[in-house]
Amino acid sequence: MPFLVNKEEYFLEKYIKPCTEVSELFPQEIGDDCAVIRSSSDLLVSTDSSIEGVHFPANLNPYYIAYRSIAIAASDILAMGSYPDGYLLSISHPQPSDEWFNDFSKGILEFNKTHDTKLVGGDLSKGELNICVTVFGRAMQNIIKRSDAKENDNIYISNKLGLGAAGHKSFLKDNLSMPNQYMKPQLISKEVIFELNTFINSAIDVSDGLLLDLKRICKLSGKGAELLVSKKLIFNDYEDLIAGDDYVLLFTANDNNDEQITALLPQSKMIGKITKEKKLQVNDLDGKEINFDTFGWDSFKT
Repeated sequence: MPFLVNKEEYFLEKYIKPCTEVSELFPQEIGDDCAVIRSSSDLLVSTDSSIEGVHFPANLNPYYIAYRSIAIAASDILAMGSYPDGYLLSISHPQPSDEWFNDFSKGILEFNKTHDTKLVGGDLSKGELNICVTVFGRAMQNIIKRSDAKENDNIYISNKLGLGAAGHKSFLKDNLSMPNQYMKPQLISKEVIFELNTFINSAIDVSDGLLLDLKRICKLSGKGAELLVSKKLIFNDYEDLIAGDDYVLLFTANDNNDEQITALLPQSKMIGKITKEKKLQVNDLDGKEINFDTFGWDSFKT
C-alpha cells in the first residue's frame, strides 16, 4: 500500500521539491531535518520575513509573493558584496490550496532561473500568511560592510528611487497584474556585484528608505553625508527619498572609481559625499536644504 502523507508533505512534495536542486555546494536533497552546505569559504547568512498586510497586499498573486519575498532577502547578500547561492523557505499559510501553491512555485522557479540560485529546504505550517527566507552566499574577495564608508567617498545609488513605492500605489489603486519594481524587484546581476566587490567601501540595500538607510551607514562608519538631489534620482517627488521598497544598492566608493561604476551600472547616480561632520544634509540643485519629518519606514510605528 502507498505511504500515507499529510497535507504538509503533499504540498511540499508536489510543489516545493520540484523547485529544489542539488549541487556541489548543496549536495543533499530535501527531505531530511537539515540542509547540507559544503563550503571552503566564509558564508554570509541573512533572513527576512514577508507578512501579508505588512510587506505585501492580501490580493497579490502568489507568483509575485514568492518572487518578491526571495528577492528582498537576497538583496541583503548583494549589499555585502556577495551573491545568493541558495536559500531556505519557510511558509505559514492559513488554508493552502493547489492553485495557490502552483502559482507560488512558479515564482520560485522564475527567481531561481533569473538569479542562478537554489532552494535547498524549508518548512510549511498553518498560520497567518508569512514567508520567511533565509539566504546564503559565499563571501567574495571582500566582505562589504556598512561601517567602512570613508570621508570624501562618493555616494552612489544603483538605480532611480521611488519605483517600488509607485508600483505599490499603482497595484493598490488599479490592481494591475503587470509586473513592476514592487512586485518583482530587479536586483544587481552576479557579474556586476563581483566587480563592485573589488573596490566599493560600504553598502546597504535600500529597503526602508534612502535617508534612513544612509543614516545607518553614517552611524556605523562614524561619518556624515551631504546629498544633492535632482529629478534624475527620483521617480516622482522628494517623498521617494523616504518611501523604501526599492531594493536598489546604496554604496560608497573613492572618486577615482566613477567611470568604472558608470560602465557597470549605467542607471546609477552619484548623489553626494561622505563627510567628517556627523550629520545628514539634503540639498536640492539650487542649494536649498530639504527637510523631512521622518527618514523612512518604521515597522513598529503606530
